[in-house]
Amino acid sequence: MTTQPGRAERVFSAALKALILAAGALGQVVSLRQGGIIAGPFLLYYTNISNILVTVMGGGLLILALKAGRRGEMLLLPRWLLRVRYALTSGILLTFIVFSLLLVPTVPLSYLASPANLFVHNLVPLLACLDFILFRHTREERQPLLTGLTLPFAYVVFSLALSFSGVRFNGRAVPYYFLDFQTNGWFTVGGGTLGVFWWLLILGALTLLLAFLLRGMQRIWMHRTEKPN
Repeated sequence: MTTQPGRAERVFSAALKALILAAGALGQVVSLRQGGIIAGPFLLYYTNISNILVTVMGGGLLILALKAGRRGEMLLLPRWLLRVRYALTSGILLTFIVFSLLLVPTVPLSYLASPANLFVHNLVPLLACLDFILFRHTREERQPLLTGLTLPFAYVVFSLALSFSGVRFNGRAVPYYFLDFQTNGWFTVGGGTLGVFWWLLILGALTLLLAFLLRGMQRIWMHRTEKPN
């Protein structure tokens, strides 16, 4: 993307960020209303934390994009904010993939077609990824790949610390079955059981793969749309 884009490009960038903000806020509202879950446990789950963070980021980027648009420029972000954006986008893409691959078999069919699921597990992650791919907001060639691990790693530390301190996630010791060290152990392999350590290795590798693909798709789009000097 150029730093002096056309008006249509600036409008599309701002509109996409507005969609993220609206979809993220609506997703949290319908999730609370549908589940009837009190705010405490609701806010301890990775899906909701990643959605809230991406929603806040979408709102912040929208404000910055509108300010840049008034000057007729495309938004350029400082390095620290680029890292935050990459970390949050990679993190919420993990929400989409892990729910689709691992958690769908564990939830009732009625939930899969519910507005809550469609917003928090599908629409918001895909909108955030689309915005990241189409609008780089930087002259840097690429983002550090390990940045993609930030949100999942922080959540694992956060959730296990809460679990060890006695906090319960809707009556359970951990929020997700692949973190259940009490049932699965840490290093168990066999008997239909996989320990938490191995799950973390698998999910860590998956996160890096997703971060790599996300960064790669952004570069492909950049090279397809950049203007020759």
